[in-house]
Amino acid sequence: MKSLEHYTDFREFLKDFYEDRKKRSSTFSYRQFSLKAGIRSPSLLREVTEGRRNLTETSILQFIQGLGLTETDARFFTALVHYNQAQDPRTRMQWLETMRGLRRRVKATFVPLERHEYYSRWYLPVLRELACQVDWDRDFGKLGAQVRPELSALETEQAIDLLVRLGFLEYDQRRWIQPDPALTTGPEVDSRHVRAGNQQFADLGAKSIEEVPPSRRDVSTLVVGVSEDGFRRIKEEIRLFKERVARIAEDDVDSDGVFAVNVQLVPHSRKVEG
Repeated sequence: MKSLEHYTDFREFLKDFYEDRKKRSSTFSYRQFSLKAGIRSPSLLREVTEGRRNLTETSILQFIQGLGLTETDARFFTALVHYNQAQDPRTRMQWLETMRGLRRRVKATFVPLERHEYYSRWYLPVLRELACQVDWDRDFGKLGAQVRPELSALETEQAIDLLVRLGFLEYDQRRWIQPDPALTTGPEVDSRHVRAGNQQFADLGAKSIEEVPPSRRDVSTLVVGVSEDGFRRIKEEIRLFKERVARIAEDDVDSDGVFAVNVQLVPHSRKVEG
């Protein structure tokens, strides 16, 4: 399913949303959407999708809740509805300009294999974020002390040097910046550096159960029995979840800390035959 910002018709988006959710969960229904959205009529989503009903200011907010949109997507959806439902050409143009201003500007930059050393040590991505948040004035001890677990001044200096050499950090007119704010390795990458980084973050996540208070972390486990089809659908849900987390982080202009979101889906049994 396309991201919301690629749509110019909110009814087409609603249609694709319903079909996508139905494909991934056979139990999903118009009634289920209505319950999540706090709408009395279980048929409203279908009626709006088919063009038999319009959305009001109240129902727009309810649909945003039912769709589970982030703050930016909620604003775009609101503008898209008004754009589609407006009768006056000037009003339509105004809403179109609003949509253009809300379209996502940050695109994830693909990190090629020769730069995967960035993923080999857990603190490299952490320092890449932290260096742009903390006023540290090249005091590597001060910056390293902000990291959890704490880094030495030497470790921090060497890490910053590597991030600069690999092109992940730059110093520009008295401040540190990220030339490419969003990075991606692409799906299902096979890289020893990425594997090493994932292992380190998993280990740190396990230690956080004892070392970090519950109010500052979220660690939980859900054990389920699923088929191969269910497994694939869960992987897709995880992919969508990570996209939403990235969008929330992008929307958050007042970030004052760095968090790692570790997601694991692993088998704990052999496949049952027959």
